[in-house]
Amino acid sequence: MFRFEQSSATQHVQSCDEGRAQVLMRVEGTVQGVGFRPFVYRLAVRLGVEGWVRNDGRGVLIGARAPRPVLARLEKTLRDEAPVAARVDCVRVEAAGAEATALWPDPGRFVIVESDESAAKEAALPPDLAVCPDCLREMRNPTDRRHRYPFINCTNCGPRFSIVEGIPYDRPATTMRHFPLCPACRAEYEDFCDRRFHAEPVACPECGPRLAFWNRDGVATAEGEAALQTARERLRAGDIVAVKGIGGFHLMCDAANDDAVTALRARKHREEKPFALMVADLETARDLCELTEAEEELMASPRAPVILLPRRVSTDIPMSDQVAPENPLLGLMLPYSPLHHLLMEEGMGPLVATSGNLSEEPICFDEGEVLNRLGQVADGFLVHDRPIARPVDDSVVRFMRGEPVVLRRARGYAPEPVGRVSDSMSLIAAGAFLKNTTAVTAGGGIYASQHIGDLSTAAARDAFAATAELLAKLYENRPHAVACDLHP
Repeated sequence: MFRFEQSSATQHVQSCDEGRAQVLMRVEGTVQGVGFRPFVYRLAVRLGVEGWVRNDGRGVLIGARAPRPVLARLEKTLRDEAPVAARVDCVRVEAAGAEATALWPDPGRFVIVESDESAAKEAALPPDLAVCPDCLREMRNPTDRRHRYPFINCTNCGPRFSIVEGIPYDRPATTMRHFPLCPACRAEYEDFCDRRFHAEPVACPECGPRLAFWNRDGVATAEGEAALQTARERLRAGDIVAVKGIGGFHLMCDAANDDAVTALRARKHREEKPFALMVADLETARDLCELTEAEEELMASPRAPVILLPRRVSTDIPMSDQVAPENPLLGLMLPYSPLHHLLMEEGMGPLVATSGNLSEEPICFDEGEVLNRLGQVADGFLVHDRPIARPVDDSVVRFMRGEPVVLRRARGYAPEPVGRVSDSMSLIAAGAFLKNTTAVTAGGGIYASQHIGDLSTAAARDAFAATAELLAKLYENRPHAVACDLHP
């Protein structure tokens, strides 16, 4: 049990018995992995509430004791001032029973207790989020211990869905369990005042994942900063580099190099479909395409999708005609991981950043299979040793009549719930043959998987089956029925 003392300023409120009540507050939505428990703790201290907070399989549960007006204010503030990456769907309040009372600390205190893993698995998992401004500032600060660390993150950003293996969302239930925390990271992880309190992917150069650059034979020719520099040099030289990101591999090359882009089309067997581009900043995006304020805001948001945008008639930025042949639109995205930001430094121009696969196949996400699957496509491989639990492709959005329409729902969006059904219904939806996703129900929520793709190949069908099985296992879904597309 984590125990943190409240300040003495709250004692008067806590010692007042008039109108006091003891309640449970059940908070549902995207409230795990987003700094919600430390937010609750700080709020309780501020308001003079005594009790406890913990994660469980359904979300966040709070035991609170205070005068009734204070409890009403607590409930309202939970909804109105939640952390930026959180989404509160509902707050349910009920009287606290004997089991909850047993968790109460000594009078005048509020504590964060260990997660309850026995409850039904119904919590909304957070999606993978783009690196936040605070982490970027630290990464670029020469005096910071995470200076130029390509896996920097906190409770406001970083990988989530792509690394989680179970609910509740705690570090032992993620692929980060393979990286024991060093003393400095452990201190941050356990400090409720730190923005890395229970940031499950937290790491640093001493204890976290590491970069390497492999040649086409899978031999590591550089590590760490040297691996990053090698990748940059190879891209500038016209090579195709497979880069392992948050949810899988990108195939990347210089978008201005006609030979490189043409070679990528031939090797990937992608004759006409446009390639997505990664650009260093919004200024470059504005030079290439026409953007509205809403499009810029979404592009730079934690979701950071690829956005389809109308090209400018003329631009000073060189671009191969093979990026999007005879297409009036370009798909642009900003760097969304620390690694991408480092890769795009030193004046790096726009890069083709297409899914790491052959056409119609699922994205490659494991360096153990990358040589077999992409060995004939890429000239080199920028890899790291943080395991990916499931492939998560880039989301694609197009604005229509000023509103965003999600054409491909994956990183930044999945697995947020997309609707609700009766709590008693346990269903699994198989999705369609084209642009496939699958979905399960849990606790009345409908949780859609990340984009899987077209099911025209055996590899894609295997990926579909694995995704459906993993999603059902994650939410302990035992379906009473299956919803499937009747198209033959």
